Amino acid sequence: MKNAFLLFVLLWFSSGVNAHGFDYSVIVLTEKENNTWNLHLTSSLDAFRKEVKIHFADTPYTTPEEFNEQLLKHIGSTLQIKVKGESISLGDGKVTLGHETSIAFKKIQIPNTAKAVQLINGAVNDIYRHTTKLFVHRLGKDKKSYILNKANDFTAEI
Repeated sequence: MKNAFLLFVLLWFSSGVNAHGFDYSVIVLTEKENNTWNLHLTSSLDAFRKEVKIHFADTPYTTPEEFNEQLLKHIGSTLQIKVKGESISLGDGKVTLGHETSIAFKKIQIPNTAKAVQLINGAVNDIYRHTTKLFVHRLGKDKKSYILNKANDFTAEI
């Protein structure tokens, strides 16, 4: 009887777990020394596969390297950081494939004089009910978090 109760409790609490959810991603934007920033985008491999399949239907990938190239091209054209309406270059990205796939951009140059920065995550807006959690870590400042979803056009004003 005790084992049945433990099994019931385990199943009850595990039903809310969303480890590598198809409809969930995380962006971490971290300020580094010398006015540079790093950006890490993490989501399930299935979510990124869906986006690549939608946007590169005419030229499907056949190797992991081609998938990485197409994913970076898609992210580079849909994930934007803007200051005063001008897009900031993300530079070269690196994809780390896995069940949870991540993309990293390092040494992004955001002007020190910027009063406001806009981040737009259009990279996942084709996925139904997708939500992105954005964490911003500034040197010497409190960490902030934002929710990006369809209601705010996957956009945050930082």
